[in-house]
Amino acid sequence: MAKKSTAAQHFLECDNCEEHPAKFLCKTCPGHLCENCKTEHEKKKMTRSHEIVSLISNNQDMVDLLYCTEHTKKKLECYCNRCKEPVCTDCIIQSHNGHSVDSLSTVYKITTDQAREQKEKIDNILLPKYRELVSNETAKELAFKRRAVEIKEKIEAHTESMVKMINTIGTQTVEDLSKKEKDGLREIEQTKNNLKKQIDELQLMSRTISADIEAKPGISIFKLVDRNNLERFEQFQPDDYSLTDFQPGDIKLAIEDNFGTRPILQRSGHDRFTDEEINRKPVQANNNTFSRESTANEREIARHEQLLEKKPPLRRAEREQLRKEEHEKNSKYTIRKQRP
Repeated sequence: MAKKSTAAQHFLECDNCEEHPAKFLCKTCPGHLCENCKTEHEKKKMTRSHEIVSLISNNQDMVDLLYCTEHTKKKLECYCNRCKEPVCTDCIIQSHNGHSVDSLSTVYKITTDQAREQKEKIDNILLPKYRELVSNETAKELAFKRRAVEIKEKIEAHTESMVKMINTIGTQTVEDLSKKEKDGLREIEQTKNNLKKQIDELQLMSRTISADIEAKPGISIFKLVDRNNLERFEQFQPDDYSLTDFQPGDIKLAIEDNFGTRPILQRSGHDRFTDEEINRKPVQANNNTFSRESTANEREIARHEQLLEKKPPLRRAEREQLRKEEHEKNSKYTIRKQRP
């Protein structure tokens, strides 16, 4: 016998001719009939009074046409509550013995009633709600982008200000170096001038001594050594001048700690979609479509912008005093005068 099957049940062809698809059901026989056999069924005297219904006239009647996939001659008459599947009488005796069962038509009615309730809830409550949520999210998106642009502009302006400040500090440090260089060179020049004067004085003393030696001896010759005491010339040593090296401070750590508080992405306590929910395939539906609002409500956008402007608490900077002392120590060049 030809038949069409699904995963759970199958529909028989015409029980009379076994060639054409059944379009009618004779509840009296019972049996499935095609268009031609139904006409013959109504003409015969023995079957003329039989009750014949269309297979597509009532879904409830269709339940009476379901046959068991294991016992193909048996109709599905009950529903096994434990196994959650329709069963025939043979199934109840064999594999579902002792299980709680209900009438298949009763369970079908309950199931379809629940499905209608779910559809009504989806169409009248959930879909309008989620369409409104989509509109709200669009408003949030616009407000979020505007807020991000505002914060970006503040960060860029602050960065430019800090760069100018660092350039100013660098310029001042170079100017301080130039001043120290001039001071050191001036003192070195003074030392050179003093040394030249002492050279002139030593040359004069040398000529005087030569003249005293070559002159006729007199009492003054015996005081020559005391008069020309060279001790102060022998002990004299000029000062050395040097510049201490430039020690770069740990500016990276200082800037990171004091640049400013970074924006934080804050979320409210509402439920969020899980990855499973996001990736779940939608249930196949009819070709029903709905339209969304293309423009967001400006009030909604303004409200979300106000929420986004909430600033997180400031972070407490660490080692501030240490950085300050290090900065004061290393930010300037110094001249060190070394005594021999």
